[in-house]
Amino acid sequence: MGDVYTTMGIWAADGAYVRNLRMQADTGASYSQLPGALLRDLGWAPTQSPRRSTLADGSEVTVALGEVKVRYGEENLTRLFVFGEDGCKPLMGSDTMQGFGLGVDPVNHTIIDVVAHR
Repeated sequence: MGDVYTTMGIWAADGAYVRNLRMQADTGASYSQLPGALLRDLGWAPTQSPRRSTLADGSEVTVALGEVKVRYGEENLTRLFVFGEDGCKPLMGSDTMQGFGLGVDPVNHTIIDVVAHR
């Protein structure tokens, strides 16, 4: 399919500012991911019990998750984020994409709006 990137805003926990970050869209990832140190610098902390997660290579790890306020375009949502290790790839996971009504166009390698199903 090829890599698809977009920019998403991450709010500081106190709501004082938004930091725009380039994120890789990852439809195979349940949750979005950023380095834990970056999220902590913005004032966020894990809020969920650690969860088991399977990586793309099939190995299993335990991850810390926390609620983070994010912005895409003019819309703001709170989503669960993985507090990743230093140097991890910033990922926009499927939970965040679905929350914003987004999908991936694999032909044109872009983020697209999708119609919700109920």
